[in-house]
Amino acid sequence: MSPKSLWPILLVLASCVSVPPLYETRLVDLSHTYTDVTDDWPGEPPFRYQRSAAVGLDGRWLATGSIAGSELAGTHVEAPMHYAEGRHGASELPLRQLVGPIRVLDVSDACEKDPRYAAQLSDLRKHERDYGRIPSRAVVLVHTDWDRHWGTSERYFGPLDAPRHPGVSIELARELVERDIDLVGIDGPSLDTSEASELPVQRLLAERNIPGLENLTALDRLPALGATLIALPLKLDRAGGAPARVIAIVP
Repeated sequence: MSPKSLWPILLVLASCVSVPPLYETRLVDLSHTYTDVTDDWPGEPPFRYQRSAAVGLDGRWLATGSIAGSELAGTHVEAPMHYAEGRHGASELPLRQLVGPIRVLDVSDACEKDPRYAAQLSDLRKHERDYGRIPSRAVVLVHTDWDRHWGTSERYFGPLDAPRHPGVSIELARELVERDIDLVGIDGPSLDTSEASELPVQRLLAERNIPGLENLTALDRLPALGATLIALPLKLDRAGGAPARVIAIVP
């Protein structure tokens, strides 16, 4: 049999090899649910979801509603434009930065002891000793376990004059920038700690056109490596950020 005559057989065999359907993987929702009392920073316009009557003009079922509030309420993508003029807004973020391999830095034990803990270079070194070097174009998610306070604004954000939450150190942020990381996220209200009033981490990432993810949840359900992120914000024109549905695909 000639090589040319083998092609139909090879094509049939190739069609029998299929990618495992998505339901054979584990999908993890990393987003908080938006409600009419969704938490936001003290002093920000409150997020509101107003349900309308569930009966249409013809008397049949018709559920609808309206939303208003901060573009950075709830689980959201913080676009670089929020802190750096001329950088990407929410509508301009390349999709490649919103989909990618996840590395989870677990600093939850340290945050339990110190609620203002900033994830350190030493945390990155420890992770890499256990799981290998984080490659460029990866997504780094910092697991602080702070999402357990979600729904209690005073505990999650802290009072306006004395916020209290963990974040990322500027030294770690500089290293991630040098590694050409695509995106950095956290299961707390900010990538900067409550001690960092000048927001150096967010401003550094913004200058390098690296978006952030804030107010994530369920990072404890992810492995340290191996999961894939999909973070899709509303495509708000030139916005400094946008609400997002964020999921992880765990093999």
